Amino acid sequence: MKRSLVWLAVVSSMFLFTGCNDDENAKAEPRMYALYGDYESTKVFKVDTREMKLQTTMDVSPAQGPYGVECDTHEEAFALTRAAESIAIINYRTNEVVDVIPLKFKPRSTDHRENSDVVVVSGKSKPMAVTIGKYDHKVKHYFGEDTDRPVDKANYFGGGNATGHPYLLADGKRFLLLDRVNRKIFLFDIDNETPLAELATETTAHHVLTLESEHDDKGNGSYYVVLEGPKDPNDSSIPAAGIMKVTVTADNQLVEETIFHVDHEHGGAHHARFYGDKYLFLPTFYNKVYVIDKNTMSEVARFDAGKGGGHITFSLPKRIAVVTNHKDTFVTVVDVSNPQNPKVIENIEVAKPLMADELAAGKNTQAHTATFDKSGRYFYSVANCDHKLYEIDTDYGWISRTCHLDGSYIPMGDFVYY
Repeated sequence: MKRSLVWLAVVSSMFLFTGCNDDENAKAEPRMYALYGDYESTKVFKVDTREMKLQTTMDVSPAQGPYGVECDTHEEAFALTRAAESIAIINYRTNEVVDVIPLKFKPRSTDHRENSDVVVVSGKSKPMAVTIGKYDHKVKHYFGEDTDRPVDKANYFGGGNATGHPYLLADGKRFLLLDRVNRKIFLFDIDNETPLAELATETTAHHVLTLESEHDDKGNGSYYVVLEGPKDPNDSSIPAAGIMKVTVTADNQLVEETIFHVDHEHGGAHHARFYGDKYLFLPTFYNKVYVIDKNTMSEVARFDAGKGGGHITFSLPKRIAVVTNHKDTFVTVVDVSNPQNPKVIENIEVAKPLMADELAAGKNTQAHTATFDKSGRYFYSVANCDHKLYEIDTDYGWISRTCHLDGSYIPMGDFVYY
């Protein structure tokens, strides 16, 4: 009898101990949330990806047209309200719109760093940028050219945005502004509206990327800029799309080192990404993805994807990648365990075809932003015109869950854990 009571006590204590641990782990384990904007309304959607349910819809008016959302602090995100000269700030933990800030231009995108108390916002309608206090939401300084002169989008790939994505350097004090109107890169100090340096680009430029190993703690070192190329792949008068390697020097100079070009026939380029510490993957509009060795700035491989290849997202645990094909109905899943010999695994249908009016309006089938969960197994993105967030189980190669979003066109967002 005594032994039975002892055993019962042990079993009961184990059960209670395990149960408490499970509760604590459930509370401690952060959830991933997706934040996406509806460009044709004033809505920002927040989805709990664990439950795959819409948690809330926020209205950012009087700001208009939240093209996307970019999280810039551990609580707040900037809604890229590109349809009007203002930008909205939301608290994604309390699900509230906390500020709408008037601007001199329609906003394009943002950048920030932990060691800086400002967020840099670049322009959609003008080749400008502005610094806004990360916590006080005050406008600090404007940079660039206060002009409504349009981008030459008839000849250059990449659309009508006046700037590319801004890039705040590691020192938190300087940033790069990609002026697509004048086809130049400017280096600015966040407290000085006169540029420190400028560098011409062959074509319009989209964004900047680098690795921590490529620069010092001040941000002096090597950067890689995606050049978008010609709108018409047969237009040999405009250099082909590619990647330009640029050095930022300690005395605030911008130096062009070298340029890698794709084949003209593969059209424009949009967004490159590093895989590991050596390889750049660059999707192109006409169905090819290039793999470039950053050390030699030369091609080491290429593989097929869909039309409008725009982004590539890596799962490091599974050593696979997913290519977003903006003008196709499927994503392309690739084995990148050997970056010099990537192998396409499959194409997975995620979106309906674009209608004629959607094509004419320049819309895409798939969102610009995507992510894998921490396991590397589940991939998340949005089918723009289908108004749905979807989850792909890459172990099985199918859409495992979806969440309907009550919007019209949902092109970009961000993912946060808390």
